Amino acid sequence: MLTIKGRILLFLAEQGGIARELPISTVKLAEELKISQQTASRVLIELERAGLIERAGIGRKHVIKLTEEGLKELLEMYTSLKRVFETPVEVELEGYVFSGLGEGAYYLQIPYYARKFEEKLGFKPYPGTLNIRLTGRDQVLRRLMVEKAADIEIESFSDERRSYGGAKCIRALMNGEEEVAIIFAERTHYPKEVVEVIAPICLRERFKLRDGDKVTLKVRVSPINL
Repeated sequence: MLTIKGRILLFLAEQGGIARELPISTVKLAEELKISQQTASRVLIELERAGLIERAGIGRKHVIKLTEEGLKELLEMYTSLKRVFETPVEVELEGYVFSGLGEGAYYLQIPYYARKFEEKLGFKPYPGTLNIRLTGRDQVLRRLMVEKAADIEIESFSDERRSYGGAKCIRALMNGEEEVAIIFAERTHYPKEVVEVIAPICLRERFKLRDGDKVTLKVRVSPINL
């Protein structure tokens, strides 16, 4: 979280304090930033003493402008935040394998889906999903983050009989070894604590998995997408 000084500098910049003098009272500043008037007044004095702003009193208002040093301070804040949001982070999901309803195998054998997955993911998926039930609330929250970051889209479509829902996917590494994709289907009977995984091979055979076995999925995402 930004410090009060940082928040005030950012607010002044947003209001045009970089290019012009900005008339504003400490009461208004306090209301906008949800701080006390005393705090607003104290921090303005500190910013002025540090050479980050210039101000003059006009009645109950102050005319404030960011100085060159104040602008440099903002640019340093921006650079730090930019670095944070552009550096990928690793989100790890953990859960237990269970037998599903067989829907994954059915849908993955539909030519449209099979073709789209191969086109978007670079592999032809094995006809079936590996179903994983996540462990605990924290894992479900991570799953929601990963779903939000999923950026590979499989569009919905219709044929003469019915319409089919779309999906979003994101690449992951299973058990630290196998590259897979987590699929978030638009239409699913599973609750949020369940994720479905697809791969070019049968994952149960690859890892000799049985129901109840524990697996991990590691996903690298950009914080800005979370």
